[in-house]
Amino acid sequence: MCVGRRHFHERGIDNDGNRRPSAVYRNSPVDHLSGQGEEGEAADGTADARKILRGVREYEKKLCTILVLICCLLTGCAAIDDFRVNRQMDLGDKYLLEFEYDKAMLAYSKALQIEPKQVAAYKGLSDVFTAQKDIDGSINALKKGIAVAEGMSSAEKDADINRDIRGLSRKIVSQLTEMGDKAYDKANYDKAVKYYKDLVIYDPEEEDSYLKLSGAYEVMGDLEKALEVLQKAEITTTDLQEERDRLTIRYEVKKEYEELLGRLSDMINANDGQLAKEVLLTQDFLDLVAKLQEPLALQQSGDRYIVVYPNGFVYVGQMEDNMRSGSGSFYTNNSDRYVMYSGSWMNDKPNGSGKIDTVVYTNASTLSPNFYGEGYFTDGISEGQLNFSLYYQNGRRFDYIFNNTEGIPPAIRRQDGKNLIGYSINDSSYYFLMTDSSIFSVPDFEPSGYKSVFMKDITTN
Repeated sequence: MCVGRRHFHERGIDNDGNRRPSAVYRNSPVDHLSGQGEEGEAADGTADARKILRGVREYEKKLCTILVLICCLLTGCAAIDDFRVNRQMDLGDKYLLEFEYDKAMLAYSKALQIEPKQVAAYKGLSDVFTAQKDIDGSINALKKGIAVAEGMSSAEKDADINRDIRGLSRKIVSQLTEMGDKAYDKANYDKAVKYYKDLVIYDPEEEDSYLKLSGAYEVMGDLEKALEVLQKAEITTTDLQEERDRLTIRYEVKKEYEELLGRLSDMINANDGQLAKEVLLTQDFLDLVAKLQEPLALQQSGDRYIVVYPNGFVYVGQMEDNMRSGSGSFYTNNSDRYVMYSGSWMNDKPNGSGKIDTVVYTNASTLSPNFYGEGYFTDGISEGQLNFSLYYQNGRRFDYIFNNTEGIPPAIRRQDGKNLIGYSINDSSYYFLMTDSSIFSVPDFEPSGYKSVFMKDITTN
């Protein structure tokens, strides 16, 4: 029995039939080599077992640590990056409020380096540019942010990101409108078109986006592009349709009468740059005027244009930013007479030195004089000295000098319900009477309630 149990222990199995660690076998070859007895052998085996268990536990701890690090790398880095991004965003907001714009820009830029899809950082950069009055820089930052947002999947966009995207869209529409309107008001139409074209892209559901862009093209004289903008609009509204209809008529009229304007230009060139009065009475010209709803311009060469107005008046001369500017002649007419102003223009009005010549169509009667005036004009109204003459078909001529204030000379006295304003310097027996509603001005530039002397019948003695 004892032999059997001993043998049992030597095989590493206890009395209950469980396997025991080999390190505690009794009478093993190791035991005999150590020269120890049974009691010493049992003590040393227990110590070895404890060492092994401690080693296993330390290994398990290291393994757990490694697993935790792996999990962090797989899932925890996102949290770390979120912390870093939020830290930079907070710094950017702080520096922006403290007017430290360089630091704010650096912080927002670092946030984007960590997370390029941080939409709010683009809004932050835009705010920095705006604070520094660099609206173009702001717009560019907003464009980049919107482009990033458009590349994100719906799963990537939570409520906060969608809110940030809406903020970018509202701001870029506001700034594009502001910059476009400023350029338009300054008659910088090329620049206005640049902003309005972007406005159509970022606000395609708003009719004003299309109307602004179309309007800028129209004032530039490009009716084809103005009409094309409205035809390609992604929305349909009553105002857009009415504008399309108006531009369609204007475009068709322009196309139809480009040939006539060309002939008109040839006539002017054949008359040493002057528009003969006979042209204003031709049926072709009258038909052209009858269809016009707005001025129709034709570029002759360089900055010289011919512009025909709906009332039948014609301008031939220099223009800048679609306004009469420089040297030019303005032709007006009615059923009785033909009037031409030749001189300086600025801000679309006669400004500076100029002269006015009038020819009565039927001039057989000595009671229907032609008029001539030369002097200085402010917004089309005579200011200061005006040399004025009346001349008749029979060769008689009477000259006057008037000193005008806002187109009105001082009255010498009242006579026959009118103002006697001067005597002829070459025949003092002749005087000049002027009604209270008359004014010395270029026709079509009279103040409300007045009519130019050059378009009225004059009473002389």
